[in-house]
Amino acid sequence: MDNTTYNNYIKAGAIAARVLSDARKKVVSGATYLNIIQQTEQMITDAGAQLACPSTISVNDIAAHYTPLLNDTSTIGDNDVVKLDIGVMIDGCIADTATTICLDSNYNDMNNTAKSALEKALKLAIPGTNVGNIGGVIESEIISKGYNPIVNLSGHVLSSYELHSGFSIPNIKTNTKDTLSEDMVLAIEPFVTDGRGLIKEINKVQIFRYIAQRPTRLPAARKLLDLAKTKYHSMPFTSRWISDVSPLMLDSALRQLSDSKAIYLYPVLKETGSGIVAQAEHTVIVRDKPIVTTKI
Repeated sequence: MDNTTYNNYIKAGAIAARVLSDARKKVVSGATYLNIIQQTEQMITDAGAQLACPSTISVNDIAAHYTPLLNDTSTIGDNDVVKLDIGVMIDGCIADTATTICLDSNYNDMNNTAKSALEKALKLAIPGTNVGNIGGVIESEIISKGYNPIVNLSGHVLSSYELHSGFSIPNIKTNTKDTLSEDMVLAIEPFVTDGRGLIKEINKVQIFRYIAQRPTRLPAARKLLDLAKTKYHSMPFTSRWISDVSPLMLDSALRQLSDSKAIYLYPVLKETGSGIVAQAEHTVIVRDKPIVTTKI
């Protein structure tokens, strides 16, 4: 990793840490999801960074991928458990980080378990570590506290303009030959639940990503596909960001691009047993002494 790339990862991480620290203060009873997320994304761009993905706000048994649309009037409840997950990018170098805010103190222990599992996993981000062992440490910590890891959610490798690159970083012990090498950049993100420990897709999709150029009859779909490829650098985006396509045509364009497999869909993910979910996430550069870029 050259000095410019390293410095960009460090800068992206510092911005992400600062924004997430400020954004979590906005999660109060009665606040709208939309206002929280729009302010969070504005803080990222005001800091001179790009959005690596739509910021998400996943509440209670919703584990991931919920980003409010412009007509979303959902508000934070008095006892909600709220996951904020953000992605920050500087010239393709990404910082991915998340935190959980428990308005119900009964879930503080679950939240602390996610944090402690993450801290133990980060110490293993050294060259030569088998990623199955990272998952084993996360799983062991979570189980020891009486909770379940979500087995079908995982962390991931980050690379230039790629949020999910290479292999996954599991949250359970797995048998794999995948090992870490120096200067890999990882997002490690334990998910903890008092439910079954599984997530399922629900029929709500608010985040998309360019896959490939496909022929399409609808002019709005062609325009949207070009935006997905060029403006968003093939990174995840949300229809909330699209002002270049008529709102009347946007849903039709997304549907046509989805049907032709021109774009990838990120459905909202829900815990199958309706368990509450807590999440903690940091980005780390693999070194003999791991460098966590998203810590304040």
